[in-house]
Amino acid sequence: HKARQALDDARLLLDHNCWIITVQKLLSIVLLYRIYYAAFNAARAALLTEDETPSSHSGVKARFSYHFVRTDQIDRTHGRTLAIAEDMRNRADYSAFTVFEAEAATDMLADVEQLVDAVAAMLSMT
Repeated sequence: HKARQALDDARLLLDHNCWIITVQKLLSIVLLYRIYYAAFNAARAALLTEDETPSSHSGVKARFSYHFVRTDQIDRTHGRTLAIAEDMRNRADYSAFTVFEAEAATDMLADVEQLVDAVAAMLSMT
C-alpha cells in the first residue's frame, strides 16, 4: 500500500509540475536528517562512556536521558532537543505534506549545536 501511495504521490506531483515543491521537500528531509543525526550521534558518543550501545533510536534516547539528563550532567532542554529533532525528522520523512519553514530548521540547528557542545564539554571532563 505504501509503495502505491508513493507512486500516486509522485504521479500527482509530476502531473501538476510540482518540481519546485518536490525539491524543497527533499532538501527539507535531508536537512532535518543531518540535524537529527548530529544530535543522535552526540547522544551515542555520550553513551559510550557508560559502555552502552543501544540498538535502537528509542533506546539511545531512553538511555541518554537515564544516564545524563536524569542525573543533571546534561540540561533537560538538551534531552528535549533530541526528542524534538527526531520528531521533526520523522514528520519530514513520513508525512507527505509536511514542509518546515527555514526558521524552524534554523532554530533546531542552533538547539542541536548547543546539545553537541554540551556533550563535547561533558566528555572533555571525563
